[in-house]
Amino acid sequence: MAASLKGKVVAYLETRMGSQMGALIERHGGVPYPAPVLQEIYRSDSPDVRQLVDDLCRGSVQVMVLLTGVGTQALIESASAIGRLDEFLESLDKRTIIARSPKPASVLRRHKIHIDLMPPEPFTSQDMLDSLQDIDLQGKELAVQAYGAPNGFLTQGLMERGANVREVSLYTWGLPEDPGPAIRLIDDLSDGSIDALAFTSQPQVGNLFTIATEAGKKETLLASLERKSLAIASVGPVCTRRMLKAGIRVDVEPEHPHMGNLVMALADYMQPKNVTVP
Repeated sequence: MAASLKGKVVAYLETRMGSQMGALIERHGGVPYPAPVLQEIYRSDSPDVRQLVDDLCRGSVQVMVLLTGVGTQALIESASAIGRLDEFLESLDKRTIIARSPKPASVLRRHKIHIDLMPPEPFTSQDMLDSLQDIDLQGKELAVQAYGAPNGFLTQGLMERGANVREVSLYTWGLPEDPGPAIRLIDDLSDGSIDALAFTSQPQVGNLFTIATEAGKKETLLASLERKSLAIASVGPVCTRRMLKAGIRVDVEPEHPHMGNLVMALADYMQPKNVTVP
């Protein structure tokens, strides 16, 4: 029998996948506590996005690296918004296509775009660079759909392999329109009414601290995150690195970076240590 959260209150900072995360927590016997700390702000009308669509259509970009499902869909919608959807999809399918994980891969398959490479789990930038050994990037014009923010490590690694690299952000991570739920989260963390806090993407870390600082509650948040009775979970290694850099300990990280695995790992971690679940 799978481990159960047994009524534990699990806070999470998701927006897009909020309902899915909540359903997973409920399915494992927990009480979901959503507190979004970010929102996606799309840049479909920005000059660099329009230029990328044009260059992909003209063939002056030979390699396209797609890091997120949201960004991949936003790029396709940007082409559609300027009346070049069919031309764009046809041209994209002729390029070398690298998808970081199943999320952009799913969007590409939905639009019948082939995929030349998808690295193995946990889909980190290093995994991607390691997987590129058989793809010749020397002198190639390569575009990276940025992960809401620049990725200097990936860009540097691609340049070292000889590519001419540009990063284009299709969206940025902004603060939520209503910070109220996040502020209530900080208060509830302080009074001990939350049993676990799950981070499901690295931008959540900075935004949570920004909201806390603007509300005059940063020290309260820091004290709460040090409470040993609070289980703190990270969805995967990229998120974990950001959390550790911010001074947040990580109690739980699943072997595979998926939300379902995260909730199951959290349930396992929160089992009473002297009880064996059959």
